[in-house]
Amino acid sequence: MPYSLASPKVSYLPARPRSQWPVGIDLRFHPDAEVKAGYEWLRSTPLRVMSQLRLIEARNGSSWRQQVLALSCGRIGWARPDQLDLPLDGDGWQSLG
Repeated sequence: MPYSLASPKVSYLPARPRSQWPVGIDLRFHPDAEVKAGYEWLRSTPLRVMSQLRLIEARNGSSWRQQVLALSCGRIGWARPDQLDLPLDGDGWQSLG
């Protein structure tokens, strides 16, 4: 199909969040985090932030996320900053570095 200037595709670009979690910090998933079906077990589990904010393209649009390592299972994934929370008291507020 030839390229046409008559119907350009317009996409929504979400605003970048005002803040992000520092790379290397140990946190946990927020107990009330909105997660995809099947990932509810991740709520309140420990994680380590592995990257700065990045704009990630998904089937349902774009969103700003940080790469995280779920310490409970060793899996790497992407999370929105609002899905993350400080660790519970006694978990040890740690960072790499």
